[in-house]
Amino acid sequence: MTTPPPTPYQRFLKAFPLKTFPPTFVPPDHPPAPEKTPILYVFPRRKQHVTSLDVECVKYQALLAFSNYHHVTRECHQSDVSPSGHLPFLVDSEGKVLAGREIVEEVLAKMGSLESKLSDVDLADLKAFSAMTDSKLKFALLYALWYDDRNYFELIVPVYEPLYPWPLNLIIPRLQRSKNLAWMLSRKAVLRRDEILEDARTTLSALSSRLGGQSYFFGSKASSLDAIVFAYLHIILSVLASPAIDNELRDIVLKHDNLVAYARRIFNTYFASSPGF
Repeated sequence: MTTPPPTPYQRFLKAFPLKTFPPTFVPPDHPPAPEKTPILYVFPRRKQHVTSLDVECVKYQALLAFSNYHHVTRECHQSDVSPSGHLPFLVDSEGKVLAGREIVEEVLAKMGSLESKLSDVDLADLKAFSAMTDSKLKFALLYALWYDDRNYFELIVPVYEPLYPWPLNLIIPRLQRSKNLAWMLSRKAVLRRDEILEDARTTLSALSSRLGGQSYFFGSKASSLDAIVFAYLHIILSVLASPAIDNELRDIVLKHDNLVAYARRIFNTYFASSPGF
């Protein structure tokens, strides 16, 4: 039996033979989930501002920036979604929701401590200056933003108005104002403006002396104290800048050239060129 001659189609395939090569990549049975970028949720910023309006949020923005902790920042005005009931909160790469000290522990675990090379004396100074700043400047800033009527209606109300529908956009800032005033009155039976500003003046003078001509409070590397101090200075200098409000607290800061230059340098280094939100 003779073999039939190849058809034109068979002759064509023979001219272009198909070859099978071994696989160059075999996907795993269960491919790993893509890595998620941690998200820091902070209270909204004012228009044309890079950082949050809330000083606590700015502290954590600065801490994560100083630590080179890779993340993105998103705005959030609903503090009840935070585990602590307060902003900010962090959703880490594994989807865990962290707040307060948990954020600090996450940064320490991933990036190490900013204070690892400080001496015992420096650590004691860090705790003392942090406590003083968080006490005196916090009180003065709350007084300036929430107690003073001009500042409240000029600075606070416009931030809350677009966040909620009417009438919640009027009710919620009033509730927050009452909460902040209650906090202040729980620590001072009588709110005396001159006394509050004098405490701030003393604190800023001490911070200015401690900083001197250094880049940061403990030399060439930022610490958690720098995150705290920068947060207050930045909010005071940037938010209390309108001539239509009571900005005496800002005027006190402006008398310390090294603190002003310090706040400006940190902002330009870590925030000015950042995509921010």
